Amino acid sequence: MTAFRSGVVAVVGRPNVGKSTLVNALVGQKVAIVSDKPQTTRRGIHAIWSTEGAQVVLTDTPGYHKPRTLLGARLNELVGDAVSGVDVVLHVVDAAAGVGTGDAFVYEHRVRPTGARAICVVNKVDATFGRSEVPQLAAAGALGDYDEIVPVSARQGKGVGTLRRLILERIPDGPALYPEETITDQPLDVRLAEIVREKALAVTRQEVPHSIEVVVE
Repeated sequence: MTAFRSGVVAVVGRPNVGKSTLVNALVGQKVAIVSDKPQTTRRGIHAIWSTEGAQVVLTDTPGYHKPRTLLGARLNELVGDAVSGVDVVLHVVDAAAGVGTGDAFVYEHRVRPTGARAICVVNKVDATFGRSEVPQLAAAGALGDYDEIVPVSARQGKGVGTLRRLILERIPDGPALYPEETITDQPLDVRLAEIVREKALAVTRQEVPHSIEVVVE
């Protein structure tokens, strides 16, 4: 009889590389809000992906960066908390924008120190406008020591099945951490507030600061 598997996977990367979109694609449902604004994710969000023989808790994290504000410093601390003790780290980079020093900063400060199994997810391969993805895969490989480097389009679902398989191969045996039907541990009021914030960010530019917070009473 095959043992049940369960594990915790942290999804990290610099701002706007598509971490939340990837989490939603892996779960198969929208759990995390998505915006083209940097630092849309303001809290560690646990998304639960369950299969017949396994359960994976995915932690979506704020974009890791060199902070210039107290808010930025606090968001970086949240990333540090999220990667502590995880089984696998997904380091998401952006093929369209190009792999660079910001990605190296994330690897050195938030991927390598964990000692966890690490997979580099080269996201947005659908947005390279006909350019070969090979140079970005090579640049990603040069960032550090990864188990795998996987090209993905989280928006289109390309490569997500392969990534799921690689994650399941790396989590340990263990019991389910949540009921099978659970897809997130966020309370309803928090989920509603996040949806409102997503809509506000989508229709505003300079009028509303990106540090907007919504409270549902």
